[in-house]
Amino acid sequence: MRRNIRFITMVALVALAFYPVQASGQVFFMENPNVGKEAQEFTLKVLDGTEVNLSEVRKGKKAVILFWATWCPHCRGALNGLRQKKQEIENQDIKIILIDVGESREVVGKFFEKNGIDMDVFLDEATEVSEIYGVVGIPTFYFIGEDGIIRKVRNSLPQDLEMVFYGA
Repeated sequence: MRRNIRFITMVALVALAFYPVQASGQVFFMENPNVGKEAQEFTLKVLDGTEVNLSEVRKGKKAVILFWATWCPHCRGALNGLRQKKQEIENQDIKIILIDVGESREVVGKFFEKNGIDMDVFLDEATEVSEIYGVVGIPTFYFIGEDGIIRKVRNSLPQDLEMVFYGA
C-alpha cells in the first residue's frame, strides 16, 4: 500500500514539474498577432537627442528591428550578432533599427561608448513603442518588408534573412 502511494505521489510530482514548461513553451511558439499587419509608425529620440521616426530611418527598405536593453545578457548577445553581420545585412539592403527599452540616454550612451558600438539607437524610455508593438520579453526581433508589413517576430536573429522576408 505504501509503495503505491509513493509511486502515485512521484508520478504526480513529475507530471506537475513538467506541466509549466510545456504550457510556457506554447506561448513562445504562437505567432505574434502583429505579423501580416503594417508596422506602427513611431517617433523617438536617438542618442544625440534628435527625434526621428520609423519611416525616416527605413526609407522604404526592409528592416530588422531589435527591441533590447543594456542589462539583458541575451540582448547583448543579439546586439553582438547584429554587429558581426552588420555589413552583410546592409549589403542585402536591410536597415538595422535598434530600440532600447526603458533606459535613459545616459545609460545607453555609456554602454555604446564602453563597447565601441557605432550604430543608431532609438530610446524608448517610457516603453510606449514596445507596448504598441506588443513586446513581451527581450530581445525581440521584428522583420519588416519593403511594403511596411511585419513579416516575422522572433527572439533571435535567423541565419537566413531572405527566408524571413520571402520564404516560409
